[in-house]
Amino acid sequence: MAYVTIRDVAQRSGTSVSTVSRALNNRGRISRETKALVEKTAHELGYIPDSRAQAMRSTRTRLVGLLVPDIRNPYFADLAYAIQDTLFDAGYCTSIGTSSEDSVKQDAYIMNMLSQHIDGAIIVPRGGKSKALKALVDISVPMVFVDRHVNDMPEVPVVDSDPSEGLLKALTDLHSRGFRKVGYISGPILDSPTLQEREYAFRSAGRALFGEDNLFVESTSFGHVSCLSVIRKMRGSGVNAFIFGYSQDAVQAISALGYQGLAIGKDISLISFDDLEMFRLMTPNISVISQQVHVIGSLGAQLFLDIVERGRKAGSQRVETVYIPRGSVGEAR
Repeated sequence: MAYVTIRDVAQRSGTSVSTVSRALNNRGRISRETKALVEKTAHELGYIPDSRAQAMRSTRTRLVGLLVPDIRNPYFADLAYAIQDTLFDAGYCTSIGTSSEDSVKQDAYIMNMLSQHIDGAIIVPRGGKSKALKALVDISVPMVFVDRHVNDMPEVPVVDSDPSEGLLKALTDLHSRGFRKVGYISGPILDSPTLQEREYAFRSAGRALFGEDNLFVESTSFGHVSCLSVIRKMRGSGVNAFIFGYSQDAVQAISALGYQGLAIGKDISLISFDDLEMFRLMTPNISVISQQVHVIGSLGAQLFLDIVERGRKAGSQRVETVYIPRGSVGEAR
């Protein structure tokens, strides 16, 4: 397929290249009739403006780099959609990449984004302050972190969730149903300050309701190491109510529990972070601590636009988590 060029439009309309350029870019003096003719011809030929040439003239590409850990993860798919939708409404396109929870891949993608002369980046960071993340700051590329923060990069504004309220409501619900021991599977916390904060919030809220000795906490890894052995270990200590700090662990556990013949909502009660669509479609529906992902995505994009479009110094924002009880939480036996 050959792209229609400005020369093709000029030839078909019987005008010059400079005339077509002025007509399509609203520059210089040109009659209404000629402008209308050029626009009509461009439309008929299916002419698409060359964004590279426009970028050279304006120093803006209206392209934003968006980096998420795994687009297959429904949570990050929803997050990317919310960000992309908000940016599109403001006239920006997104170049989406995935880090696969790998710092090397993350940095490689960031450097590739820079080669495309992006207007800025919205990133779900992996790990700590990397060379590529530092490079974005050093050359003053507008950047916003979403969902996660990096401890040693306080200069980058963040939009994420505050886990405290949702966890408190979830634990209060379990306690009111007669549970006196709770297991918390925190996910791959080693390189995730966000998951570390969730575990801390669980311990703080749970200690007051259940006592330190009745809280059972284990972590997993980004490699999705089976949670079944962790669940078995906790159940051996009398735990039948579980909260998952990382939704992909919950998905894996639900599948494993089904094979074990355990009925969720009866034999075992379960709550997960992230209100994934699949959780609403399962039987029973899975109780969740919602991060309000669409709010996070939209706010992150708006924060980015405030920096790029309005030149504002953006501050970080937190979205309150919301507990949504469903059929996966039953009564203690």
